[in-house]
Amino acid sequence: MLRNGNTARAWIAISLWIIAVALPGCARLRLPAIDPTGERIFLPRPNGTSILTPRSANIADPGRPPASIQPAFTRAPNPASCCGNQAQPRRHGDRQHLIPNASRNPTRGQLGEIILTPSRIIAPVGSEVVVLAGICGNDYHYVMNQPLEWTLSGDSVGQLIEVGGMEHSRFNKLIPPSAKKFDGNYAWGRTGLKTRLLTRGTPTPVDDIHLGKGQAYVSVSSESQGTSYITCVAPKAQAWDKRRKSTIIHWVDALWSIPVPKSATAGTVTPLTTLVSKNSDNGGVPGYKVKYTIIGGAPAEFAPNGSQAVEVLTNEQGQATVQLRQAAGQFDPGTTQIRVDIVRPAIFGQGELQVESGITSVDWSAPALSIRAIGPNSAGINEAFNYRVEVSNPGDQLTRGVVLRTKDLPDGLEFVSSSPKPSVFGRQLEWQLGDIAPGSQPRFVDVQLKSNQRGNNELCFEVSSEADQLRTEACAQTEISAPCIGLQVEGPNAGKVGDQASFDIIIANQCEEPLENLQLQIQYDAGLSAGGDLGNPIRAEVGTIQPGDRKSMPITFNIVSPGRHCYNLSVTADGGHTARATECIEAAPSASTAINLEMTGRRRIERGDRVLIRGSATNNGNVALNNVTLTNRFSDSLEPRRVSELFPHRWLGNEADELLFELGTLNPGQSKPVEVIYDGLNVDGDAFSEMTISSPDLQPQTQRYDLRIEPTGSLRGNASGAQSDSDSDSDSELEPQDPGGVEPGPTPEARPDEGPIGIPNDPGVGGLNAQRNLVTTAQTLDRQIRVGDQASIRFEIENQSSISDQDVNISILVPPSLQLSNVFDDAENVVTPVSRSRDFTRFDLPPRREMRPGDTVIYIVDFIGVQPGNPLVEVQAFSANTAGMVSASDSITISP
Repeated sequence: MLRNGNTARAWIAISLWIIAVALPGCARLRLPAIDPTGERIFLPRPNGTSILTPRSANIADPGRPPASIQPAFTRAPNPASCCGNQAQPRRHGDRQHLIPNASRNPTRGQLGEIILTPSRIIAPVGSEVVVLAGICGNDYHYVMNQPLEWTLSGDSVGQLIEVGGMEHSRFNKLIPPSAKKFDGNYAWGRTGLKTRLLTRGTPTPVDDIHLGKGQAYVSVSSESQGTSYITCVAPKAQAWDKRRKSTIIHWVDALWSIPVPKSATAGTVTPLTTLVSKNSDNGGVPGYKVKYTIIGGAPAEFAPNGSQAVEVLTNEQGQATVQLRQAAGQFDPGTTQIRVDIVRPAIFGQGELQVESGITSVDWSAPALSIRAIGPNSAGINEAFNYRVEVSNPGDQLTRGVVLRTKDLPDGLEFVSSSPKPSVFGRQLEWQLGDIAPGSQPRFVDVQLKSNQRGNNELCFEVSSEADQLRTEACAQTEISAPCIGLQVEGPNAGKVGDQASFDIIIANQCEEPLENLQLQIQYDAGLSAGGDLGNPIRAEVGTIQPGDRKSMPITFNIVSPGRHCYNLSVTADGGHTARATECIEAAPSASTAINLEMTGRRRIERGDRVLIRGSATNNGNVALNNVTLTNRFSDSLEPRRVSELFPHRWLGNEADELLFELGTLNPGQSKPVEVIYDGLNVDGDAFSEMTISSPDLQPQTQRYDLRIEPTGSLRGNASGAQSDSDSDSDSELEPQDPGGVEPGPTPEARPDEGPIGIPNDPGVGGLNAQRNLVTTAQTLDRQIRVGDQASIRFEIENQSSISDQDVNISILVPPSLQLSNVFDDAENVVTPVSRSRDFTRFDLPPRREMRPGDTVIYIVDFIGVQPGNPLVEVQAFSANTAGMVSASDSITISP
C-alpha cells in the first residue's frame, strides 16, 4: 500500500473533495496535508491543506458582468412570515424533514400550506418583479427542500425570467439541479435549505431581498402593458385548497409621483400636482384619474366649489392639478392632510385599476391672535380692582393693526385708569396695539375699574385685526360684595386758608335688613376747625336706615392753616356692622400781594460826573404779579445817559422826562433790577430820581432817591468815590464810581462783556482809562431744598485783566425768601460781613485792597430757606479800575 502511495493519495484527495462538496455550509475546508514522500499518509501538524468549495465563491460568476435588473419598487418588501406571523422559533433538536416519504406518515410539507408574496402588485413595464413562495408546515415553520411548480397563464403578458431553489455548485455534476426554467411560462424549483440575500445586481442595497430557510422565488418581467397571472403549486402537498396560490401583476407603462408636502400662507390658494409619465420615454401620460381627498388636520377645501374631495384627469403633460384653500374666515395655522389616489384607466378590456394611494400635506402659515383676561374673583363695592389683558400672536406671521376694545361697560361699572391709556367712546374703551410679531412677548393692558353695584360683573374684551380678518374675545367676571354700611363723602378736595369746606356724608344700607342704632364719629386734623361746641371728635346719632335707603349728613370745616388736612369717619350699627373712611383736603395759603421797591446809588457827585441809580422790585407776596411796570421820573439837573436793556422800555410824555420799564410777571420771592445812568448837568442840592412800581394786582408804590450835585472839584481826593456813613441813608448803600458816557450798545444777550442787568461796559467809568477787569460767577450747589433746609452758593470774583485792580468791593443780595447763614472763603475760614441793609437783603463783605492779574476770590455762602419760591441770589463787585458794577446770580428752588 505504501508502494502504491501515489494511488492512495489520489483516492484520499478525491474523498476529501466529495466531503467538501457534500457539506452545504462550508466555504473553506482545512484537512491534514498528504505526505509526498510516501512514508506516511499525512504530515504531522501544523501542516494542513485548505480546500475551497463552491460555497467560498460568490453566487454570481465574478467573471461575468451583472445582469441589468430594474426593480419594480425602490425598496424591496419584506417577505411574509410563515402562516400569518404565527411561526415559532425552532427548538434545538427538532426533526427536519428534508425529503418526504409517502410510505410513511404525512410530513410537514405534505400537511403544509403554500404562502405566496405578493398576491397582487402593480409594476412599470420593463421592470422585474420577484415573487416569493414557501410552504408553511403544521409547526408554523417553512419547510425546506420542497418541490414547487411555477406557471404563467397563457393569457398573460410577460415571461418568467429566473427561478430560484436549492443552490448547488455548477462544478458538482453528481447532484442534479434543484430549479429549472423550461420556457418563459413554466419552471420548477425547491424551497431553500439556508437563508439567502438577493442583491439584484444593483449598487444600492435598498432593493435587496432576504430569503429565509424554506423559501424560493421566481422573477417575472413584461415589456408591454397588461396583466400577468403567476400560479405556484406544491405538488407534494395533500390539501388541494392549500397547495396552490396565485399572484397577479399589473404592468403599466407609467411612472407616477404624488405631491410632496409643502407650506402655504393661510388665506391663499395653493396648487397640488400629481405627475404621471411614461416609463419608456418619460413623456406625459394623459387620462389617468387622480382623486384628492381631505382626510384630516386643519380645515380646508378645494377651489372653486369648496368640496372635500375632487377627481382630476391627467393632461397631455401627465399632470393632474387641483387648488387647495382654507375656507373664508378660517385662516388658521395648521396642517391639512390629503390622500392622493392614482387610477389607471380601463385598457385592453380591463377595468380601471388603482395604481397608487399616498398621503401628502399642506402646512398653513398664518397670523393669529390670542387673548386672555385675568382679574380678581371678588372685590368690594366702590373698591378699585384690576384686570390684566394679555394679547399675543401664536401664529407664524405678523398680525397687523391689532386693536383691543371692551364691550360696553355694564351699568355700575366705572373706568378708573389704564396703562396704556385708552381712547374712550361712550361706554367703550379702545387700545391701538399696532403690529404683533409671531412668537413675540405678549402685549399687556392693565385696566383699573370699580363698581357701585353688588353682584356679578362681567366685562368682555375683544381683540381684532381688520387687515388679517382676525377677531377673538375673552371675558372676566368679578363678584362685587359690599358691607352692610355704605359710606361715601362728597365735597371739595382743595381750598384756601380762611375758606369754608362743606361736605355731605352719605350713609347707605346695603343689606337686606334694617341697620339700627347707627353712630357716626368724625376725627379731624388741627388744620381744620368745626366751630361751635362740636368738639373733636364729632359724634352724631344717625338712627335707623331701612334696606336700600340712605341718609345724608352735612359737615362744614373752616380751613385755618395751609397744608394737607384729613378727617377720619367711623360708622357703627347694632350687629357689629362698621364702616370707615378717610378724606383729605389740600389747603393753600390765602392769597397775599406785596411788593418791595428798593433804590441804591451814590448820594453826592460833582457836576459833569455820572451816577448809576439802581431800583430793585421784589415780590414779597405768595401769588404772582402780572404786567408789572416801573416808571422813572427824575429832576431837571439829571439827564439819563444809559438805561438797563433787560426789559422793554420807552419814554413817556412829550418832554421826555419819564421812562417806563415793562417788567412782565414777578413770581413770589423774585426780584428784578432796573439801572439808569444819569449825567449831572447842574449844581443841585435837591436832585432826585423817583421810581414807581405798579401792577393791576396791587396799589402802586413809589420810592424817591435824593442826591446832591456839587461843583466841579469839590469832591476830589476820594479815589473810590465812596461816601462817608453820614452821607448815606443806609450802611449798605456804598456804590461804585459811575460810568462815563457812551451810547447804549446792543441787547445784553448779544454781548458777553456786558453787565448782568443790561448796561454795557463803559470805558469812561472811574476815569479815562477805566475798563471792565473783574468777572463774577455764581453756582448753586443745592438747587432744590425745602423750607428750613440749608443751601449753598459758590461765588467767584476774578481779575482777568493784565493789570492790578484796587479797592475791590463785594456785596451779596439776598431775597426775602432766604436767610443768610454763613460766609466762608476758599480756605473754609468764616468771613464776617462789614455792613448790611436794614431789611437784611444786602451784605457787604470786607473789601480787597488789591487783586493782581489772574487772582480769584472764592466765597461759599450758606442760606436757610424761609418761604417757598424760586429766589435769585446775586453777588456784585466794583473796583477803582473796573467800569461800572459787575454781578452774577443763580437761583434756588424752595418747596414747602
